Amino acid sequence: MAVAQWSLPVKTVVLDQATIHSKSKWEVGSCVNLSIEPHATVGMVKDRLALVLNAQAKFQEVSFPEGVVLDDDKQVLQEIDGLTNGSMLFVKSQFPPEAELPPVVVSDDEGLCQEEEGAELPDMPSADVVSKELSDEEMDKQAALKGESQDALEDGDLAKAVQKLSEAIMIGGVSAMMLAKRADMLVKQKHFRAAIADATRALSLNADSAKAYRVRGKAKRFLGEYADCASDLAQAQKIDYDDSVADMHKYVEKRLQKMQAKTKQDAERGAKSTAEAA
Repeated sequence: MAVAQWSLPVKTVVLDQATIHSKSKWEVGSCVNLSIEPHATVGMVKDRLALVLNAQAKFQEVSFPEGVVLDDDKQVLQEIDGLTNGSMLFVKSQFPPEAELPPVVVSDDEGLCQEEEGAELPDMPSADVVSKELSDEEMDKQAALKGESQDALEDGDLAKAVQKLSEAIMIGGVSAMMLAKRADMLVKQKHFRAAIADATRALSLNADSAKAYRVRGKAKRFLGEYADCASDLAQAQKIDYDDSVADMHKYVEKRLQKMQAKTKQDAERGAKSTAEAA
């Protein structure tokens, strides 16, 4: 005569409290006696155990024998090899392990530039020079030097353009735009640190100078200072959007995100290796 119900002891192998609806009296190693029809399915076993353990059925993993997972929820109990009335099942109630992501690879940045060395860099004006009130004669001289600088720039003579603008700056009455313009020329000459100094000084005179932020961001991009570059370019674009640096800004932000992801991944793998070694 066929047995109407099977009595199956179920041993709790893993019980992750995060999968429990509320505090459970069951612990790892506890045994639950499950009464169920032999024609029931593995899915029905999980549903019954979820009720008993007060857990979520989707996180149940039932094994028979221990370690052999019954992963077909439609499989009928009496059709499982070796399983019969009184056989012990094993259950794990836990979140599935997160799939390990492939290693984050940060490619070489071909846009990095070496600073030009050995060249004489322009002087930085003192505070007195910056705030100096110019006479009409000095203003005329400064205007003429700025014009000569612009002419040299248009002729492609960067060295002369920087020299003439520097002479104009050292006369006094310095504006943020003058320093930002010289910083832009210095970037083109690959004098990135000097350009950063000029742009920073320009921002001390005008905190809303989009050009100063933009130029400083460019200089930092070529030096590989991605976080500061992204910050400067974001501020520049916020003040005065410029299509000419949109691609650079996008590249730097993506590269920065990838570098941060790699740093996090390396740290997590290091911590995991340490834990496994212990």
